[in-house]
Amino acid sequence: MKPSAFLSCASLAALAGALIATPALAQDAQPAATPADDAADVAPIVVTAAAGGKSAQLSSISVSQINQEAVTNFTPRSQAEVLRTIPGLNVQDTAGPGGNANIGVRGIPVSTGGSEYVGLQEDGLPVTLFGDIQFGNNDYWVRFDNNVNRVEAVRGGSASTFSSQAPGAVINYVSKTGEHDGGEIGLSQALNYRETRVDFDYGGHLSDSVRFHLGGYAIDGNGPTHLPYKAQSGYQIKGNITKDFDDGKGYIRFNFKRLDDKEPTFTSMPSLVTLSGNKITGYSTFDGVDARKYASTGIYNQNFQILDANGNVRTVAMEGIHPVATALGGEFHYEFTPAFTVTDKARWTSMSGTFANQWTGEATAASLAGLGTLRYAAGPNAGQVYNGRFVSNSAQAYVDMKDVGSLVNDLTFSGKFDVGDGAKVKANAGWFHMRQTVAMDWRINNATQTLNGSSNPVPLDLFDAAGNQLTAQGLTGFNNQWGGCCGGRSYDVSYTDDALYGQLEGQVGHLNLDGSVRYDSVKASGAAYAPQAVGNVTVTDALGSASIPAYNTKSTPDNVLNYTKGYVSWSFGALYEVSNDTSVFVRVSRGGRFNADRLLYNNANFTADGKLTAGGDHLSVNYVSQQELGLKQRGNVGGGRYHAEVTLYRAQVKESNYDFTAPSRGESPFIDAIYHSYGVEASGGVSAGHFSLDGYVVYTHAENVGTKTTPVAMPKWTWLVSPSYDAGVAAIGFSASGQSNFLVSGGYTAPGRTFVNGFVKVRPADKLEVSFNVNNLFNTLGYRANNGSIAVGPGTAGLSANQAIFDNSAMLGRTMSASVRYKF
Repeated sequence: MKPSAFLSCASLAALAGALIATPALAQDAQPAATPADDAADVAPIVVTAAAGGKSAQLSSISVSQINQEAVTNFTPRSQAEVLRTIPGLNVQDTAGPGGNANIGVRGIPVSTGGSEYVGLQEDGLPVTLFGDIQFGNNDYWVRFDNNVNRVEAVRGGSASTFSSQAPGAVINYVSKTGEHDGGEIGLSQALNYRETRVDFDYGGHLSDSVRFHLGGYAIDGNGPTHLPYKAQSGYQIKGNITKDFDDGKGYIRFNFKRLDDKEPTFTSMPSLVTLSGNKITGYSTFDGVDARKYASTGIYNQNFQILDANGNVRTVAMEGIHPVATALGGEFHYEFTPAFTVTDKARWTSMSGTFANQWTGEATAASLAGLGTLRYAAGPNAGQVYNGRFVSNSAQAYVDMKDVGSLVNDLTFSGKFDVGDGAKVKANAGWFHMRQTVAMDWRINNATQTLNGSSNPVPLDLFDAAGNQLTAQGLTGFNNQWGGCCGGRSYDVSYTDDALYGQLEGQVGHLNLDGSVRYDSVKASGAAYAPQAVGNVTVTDALGSASIPAYNTKSTPDNVLNYTKGYVSWSFGALYEVSNDTSVFVRVSRGGRFNADRLLYNNANFTADGKLTAGGDHLSVNYVSQQELGLKQRGNVGGGRYHAEVTLYRAQVKESNYDFTAPSRGESPFIDAIYHSYGVEASGGVSAGHFSLDGYVVYTHAENVGTKTTPVAMPKWTWLVSPSYDAGVAAIGFSASGQSNFLVSGGYTAPGRTFVNGFVKVRPADKLEVSFNVNNLFNTLGYRANNGSIAVGPGTAGLSANQAIFDNSAMLGRTMSASVRYKF
């Protein structure tokens, strides 16, 4: 880091420290304490990506602990939006309630999609081994509900050595385990769209040594974009039972989960933008298209046709993202002696599902006029000429997630010893094993449809000058999207990660030192089949028939995998406890991230017998290095209680990857770059009487070292502020989250926006609560930092010299819901 840059960060940290001392900063979302109960001093023990046994205040890592109530008050409308309560994450959370969000951390770019460097866990075990499985991202498979006690997140540091494939951050959904008797049932109803959800949970003691917890939800609706068919339908149920050993030295626990939940996904919601040079200065609606409620699917494409691997034309449903998962697991923890403890966690998971969606690819109708005339293919205008200015011409995808199941086990041996003069030593050693299957079948057509309204797009057929029908059902071909590269891909591969890890920690007075190392060995096996041209297939619709080109899966594999790759990760940290309320820490770490299915279909990566070539070996592992300097403080002020944390960080990453969608933006799909970033995370909370204030502010400077440019979708500033007032009989609060400007494809800068959510709660009787929640209170039209592009340039189709059509995923407009909950 340059001296001037470091001074800038130091100045920011000093400013944040001054705010904390006031304190008017917000939280790391840990439940704030009241003066009476001093809860900040009995904060939960950190159980995520760390040795354990210490609170966040005494851990030399950047960690956040967010309780269930804090997340609920934030009013999230998607799983990724839950994570926006965590400082330091770059959450591109506009893909909808079913997942498919891009999640980055600390200036490390999301260059392809998913959560490449961020791991999601349930009770300490990864949901998937890799967070960026193509059409199988880790956020597909988790749901926040009443089963969750808290969400715990570790950024950097020991995430490199106490987890695999997540050197940027680990986010853990920690379940309730029946420690407190009681439960809750709740009914939620959307007020300005159709969605009904029932939540329940109950737990407690079956005897003095046996406890349990059971909970889940069921949902039904059309989704927040008012789809004209049932787009939401599903449920989750989770449970666990724990036997505490009679000697009080441990427990054994069994758990299960069943998830079957169909949710819509949003891949693009376009807007008309005004331009000033390479800056986007404003967003607005156009031709009836409002990005806040735009849907690319409707009654005319809720079912569509695909060409399957056997050459059969099949009709399939536009399911959005539909994960189906069954998990069985267990946990054993026992202190055999005061100095020796064994912990083992295991889980078997069967996961499969469907990704089905229509992308929006904005183009002018005139751009297709040279090929013929566009006519409505369905609906009341079927056969009539389409006179709209714009069309959507893009991918219509149906991906069968045949098997994304896994088997995982994490065995840890822990020891602690007194070595004299008050000094203590702790040691941990373990073996992590996870086998991840990735079996997928891609069917990706190209489809043309209307773009002259926010709902119910109609397929468009193309006719030549002689009146011959060239397309049908809006399809220009089967599996022909992106030049035929990807529709028709089919693969069945597996990755087995065996990792040995060890950690040594010493405590001398107020100084704590620790170091850890991890060796991952990943074995890849299986085969991948690419598409090839197979001639034309006849398709029929209301206007007639058309013979359209098709691609389909080859009978011989393009890639055979049979290789093993090993690499080392490490982390070293120190914490000094200045007082009971103040600690400072420093940490350096380096973690590896294995590139899995995204290496497929580049024949230069593998030899004929499945080994890595020299080029494939170079691309096989990405490394993330981080350096952190942090201050943690808590105390009393003005009759209230506060806690705060400020962390200065730097990060370096060697990124090698492949983005199959890049050619559609005129970019190379091959990524091989080095990125550096630095910044400040400042977070905290204050509680005084009935009032509390929580939030964070984060500054990030990121750069592609080779090009000296800022990565796309990387705002310099992100923030969250969340005040609330709870008088017992009623409560009210809001949260404002936003970000500064960010770069998108083509060198354009898009304006950031702040979005406000709010809630009101009334408790008319004991244990009964009625609430009203609103997301995007002011119905703001805008976009989170996500990689968009100018799809239609100025001066075309009636656009002025400073207007263009912007392609990106927008924030949904105002959505309101009411709920009633009864606790027992």
